Amino acid sequence: MFMRSIPILASTAALLLTTGPAGAAPVRLAPSSGWELLEYDDKCRMVRNFGSGNNETTLWIDKGGPGPGVNLTVIGRPVRNPKGAYVRIAFAPGQPVERNFITATTTRGRPMLGLFGVQPVALAAETGGEPERGADNGEESVDLTLAEAAGDSSVAALQNRFAAITALELSGAVFEPITLELDAMLPMASDLIECVNKLAKQLGRKPSEMGGLAKEATTVDVESWAQKIQENYPVHLLQNGQQASVAVRLTVNKEGRASFCEVTDYSGPASFNETACLQLLRHARFDPAKDAEGAPVASFYATRITYRINK
Repeated sequence: MFMRSIPILASTAALLLTTGPAGAAPVRLAPSSGWELLEYDDKCRMVRNFGSGNNETTLWIDKGGPGPGVNLTVIGRPVRNPKGAYVRIAFAPGQPVERNFITATTTRGRPMLGLFGVQPVALAAETGGEPERGADNGEESVDLTLAEAAGDSSVAALQNRFAAITALELSGAVFEPITLELDAMLPMASDLIECVNKLAKQLGRKPSEMGGLAKEATTVDVESWAQKIQENYPVHLLQNGQQASVAVRLTVNKEGRASFCEVTDYSGPASFNETACLQLLRHARFDPAKDAEGAPVASFYATRITYRINK
């Protein structure tokens, strides 16, 4: 899996930020369905619905490869028209962190809010107070793919952490503070990881392996799309002098497009994660991997986006 680092430079700029509405009534939604596993050729997805009527909300938990992070998508009226640069997110009990986010509209016309590279395994914070912007204070993460190899004590700790999660809480830029009541998190995570392990064996094949690829995915016109990513340095982070490095694993489909982005590591504010993945999904182009018969196939491609201010 080829790794290339893409530096993103920017000059200083200013931006007037707006904040979300004050005093919005909180929305607390109980599950209206169980967890459903959907398997795709580029990702595994857990789906669950919450609430009903105007407040019906759908949660997607997507994962495309090994590692502690997942991508979260919340769909429904409660996430309509978010204001401000950050959403505050917590898997309770746990201290919230502030993150950038992406928005869109589904094919059914419902508003959507998305986050890349979220680590859901969290314990209650030892200290209170306001969250530190861009830092995952109070959170512990576990690489689920390593749990079995680490021994019984780690498996027990992992079970305890997932069993402790009671809710997903969203506030800040969200139009109304939202709490999605969660249960059965450990069985859900176990099913998701089992699906991801099978997917990773398929997408992570190497040319040197038996039955592996004849050719790995390679970038096409990288200078052009790197320039487009450079032009989309997050202005609110630029204004605050923030820099970061974001490592991602892309799934490149048979057409040579990045169809899934998973954050595997980052330094600096986590709010860069959404921008890095979104811009790669929009602009990155590849010559897809080929199997032994020369037919294009989906595969992994790893890269790192470095956001640096050119002073």
